Amino acid sequence: MELKQNLNQKQVQGLSLTQGMRQSILILQSDAIDLADYLNEQSLENPLFDVRVNLDMPFIDNEGSGSYQIKDEQQSLFEYLLDQVQLTMRKTPLRDLVVYLIEQLDPNGYLTLSDEEIFEEVDDITPIMLLDAKTLLHQLDPPGIGARDLQECLYLQAEADNADKAVMSMLSDNFDLFTKHEWKKLKRALKLSNTDLQEDINFIQSLSANPGQRYTSQNEQYVVPELAVKKNGDKLTLSITKYGQPQLIFAEETYDNLVKSTDEDVKKYIRDKYNQYQTLEYNLQRRIDTVSIIGKCIVKNQYKFFMQETESLAPLLIRDVAQKLQMSESTVSRTINGKYIQTDFGIFELKQFFSRRSKVTVGEDQSVDQVKNKLKGILDAEDKKKPLSDQKISDMFKDDGLQIARRTVAKYREQLGYPSTSRRRI
Repeated sequence: MELKQNLNQKQVQGLSLTQGMRQSILILQSDAIDLADYLNEQSLENPLFDVRVNLDMPFIDNEGSGSYQIKDEQQSLFEYLLDQVQLTMRKTPLRDLVVYLIEQLDPNGYLTLSDEEIFEEVDDITPIMLLDAKTLLHQLDPPGIGARDLQECLYLQAEADNADKAVMSMLSDNFDLFTKHEWKKLKRALKLSNTDLQEDINFIQSLSANPGQRYTSQNEQYVVPELAVKKNGDKLTLSITKYGQPQLIFAEETYDNLVKSTDEDVKKYIRDKYNQYQTLEYNLQRRIDTVSIIGKCIVKNQYKFFMQETESLAPLLIRDVAQKLQMSESTVSRTINGKYIQTDFGIFELKQFFSRRSKVTVGEDQSVDQVKNKLKGILDAEDKKKPLSDQKISDMFKDDGLQIARRTVAKYREQLGYPSTSRRRI
């Protein structure tokens, strides 16, 4: 099957992620509240540190300038995936096909349509184009999205984690043995020790069978800003908020007492726990550094917005930031998801500052946000006795060098809350 054909290609380049590297990814993509929960869980298993976190703040509505905590409506799976597509892919027929595939996902994130059904419903696509679209879909977060079945879902997640060769083999050639719990046969087939076999089984069992499930709930949740930007004259100052960052408190007395033990098992135990503490401390610092450097890049690119000189955003793609900071797009995407920045005029999610580009034939690229802002200005200034048609507005954009189709004008107008031409006439 297709899954097996891809296996050999990707294992050659794959690197096995250490536990510390997996932890680093988890910490980076967690928001402040989830991070605090994770650290508290870790501290229960490690006597060498406690967690100090300051998230117990009074709720203040986001409309206020001094807000620390806001309510947020959780995104649907479709909205979350669509955001990633719009922020990472240029407008092409291939991107349109990826969006179509997203629309076909079930609530758990599985692609239930067969290739034959897709070819029947979508015109002018080739098998290669469909394969490319599915590959792009599989690269979106959360890992496992777009899988046909449980086997492929687990395989995609393991692949995203750069799991070791034995894990990938369990999920491809030996999946039947795995599902039937034929551990002895699996051990012989993959030539694994009992310890390695158990670690790989534990890893696979930690994967999600329903990657889209967490996005099915629409309950309100609290969020905490981790960055704050302040205006100082014509300059902006960015800082990490102290209440958004948990601290690890090292249990020095406990460590000093245990490290003096002459029992070899105790020595090994304390070494392991100390290494775990150091790795966690390192990954927390890496998270702070990554959030900070990406935040600085966002503030620099959206200077006019933060200075309140404009309400529209400058064009900015995840790809732009990744290239500038020499990071992978997945690192940038993980970092901005669920992270918030506090300003004097409200709290915003970092990914809000990334905007799709609109096609422009003259001058610089402009974001959809900027185009909508121009459209709002035109509609507000029009003669109410002779309101402009969508086609007339499209022509006005063209005169300014913007190729905005009439139907696009209509779509943006509706999104801005303006009625049709006839209904705007006084």
